[in-house]
Amino acid sequence: GQFYELLLHEERNSLGKMIELGLARGGPEDPQFGATERQCDSPSLGMWVEYFPQAEIFGFDISDFSHLERRHDRFRFFRGDCGREADLIRLREAVGRDVDLVIDDASHASFHQQLALKTLFPCLRPGGLYVIEDLHWQPPHIEASLPAVPRTYDWLKALQDGNGLTSLLWSADDLRMLAGSIASLLVLTDLQVPGSRYRNAIGAMRKRQASE
Repeated sequence: GQFYELLLHEERNSLGKMIELGLARGGPEDPQFGATERQCDSPSLGMWVEYFPQAEIFGFDISDFSHLERRHDRFRFFRGDCGREADLIRLREAVGRDVDLVIDDASHASFHQQLALKTLFPCLRPGGLYVIEDLHWQPPHIEASLPAVPRTYDWLKALQDGNGLTSLLWSADDLRMLAGSIASLLVLTDLQVPGSRYRNAIGAMRKRQASE
């Protein structure tokens, strides 16, 4: 919460569009929080609706959260899989190219995070912010089933240091294009998670202004 307050407090009353990937804990094959076919509340959505009183909020999740559209008139839901480029493209084409904020709090699998970034970063307006949460952990049962890519934390650190890591998702040209469109990149580590013994890591990218 304090991280977002620091970055976004000046935009709180003017932010127009945001995307949140992942709307609640749990998901496929998670015995603690439920399977894919579930209907539940989204605590984060309630928080964003209150924090950004003018924002149109686009949610994306592998589970069905369309019932929350009836509760929040500024919320629009898209169901899809962060591992399916076609689903992410459908979201991208629906939201347009003037999004202020993207938050990836979905599966936390590196392939999913990087495919989403590659597909959705063009949605950001100049000066917009893209955040990837929970870089400190990848779900082993999902990670093992996906194509191998560098761990997103390592990949972002290399990008930050000017040494891009190529993979099946990122050619050298892709990396140059992304690096050229980023005004600033932070990779914050060792952030204490309230009520948890874990320390979090978060990546945040600010898109370059047209004049920069």
